[in-house]
Amino acid sequence: MGFSKSGKDSFILDVSANEREVLINLSGQVIEILAERVDAATTDPLAELIGITGHDSPPDDEVLMRLLPNAYADPVDASEFRRYTESDLRGKKRTHAMLMRSQLMELEDEKLLIDSHDAMAWLGAMNDIRLALGVRLDVDENSHEKLELLSPDDPMHAVFAVYSWLGWLQESLVLALMQDLDVREP
Repeated sequence: MGFSKSGKDSFILDVSANEREVLINLSGQVIEILAERVDAATTDPLAELIGITGHDSPPDDEVLMRLLPNAYADPVDASEFRRYTESDLRGKKRTHAMLMRSQLMELEDEKLLIDSHDAMAWLGAMNDIRLALGVRLDVDENSHEKLELLSPDDPMHAVFAVYSWLGWLQESLVLALMQDLDVREP
């Protein structure tokens, strides 16, 4: 299962009904959490047009903070950058998750054909889902062994299984994408 190459610039996802439902559910959660923060009514039409928001503080939610991190260590620079970019970043991440979700919801069997453009959106959406799950699992460079030893009755055991499976699914897509690259030694 997973992704495989299918002709020029096309990829097939072989996914079971249960796996499809997991991806639909998780992509829906990412779409929901990335909903735009509501701005007070702005009076600047240019700011409205180009997506500048009044939000310059990082999100309170840990998952959102991981999905929309500060770009700079300096709080003033980070705040200014966030005002100009957060809305577009949220939109891009939501678009990726919505594409994934809609393609899966329209799927009538266990095989989904996507093109290389959609493959990049899928990589982004899967990455965002894994980042969100990683926050909930408290993943860091030293936690993998601890997470592998979770008891099967621990609710986080299933979350870790999905997190690991998504990593494998991402890898299968990256490997399929790389099949077109002509890698030669200098």
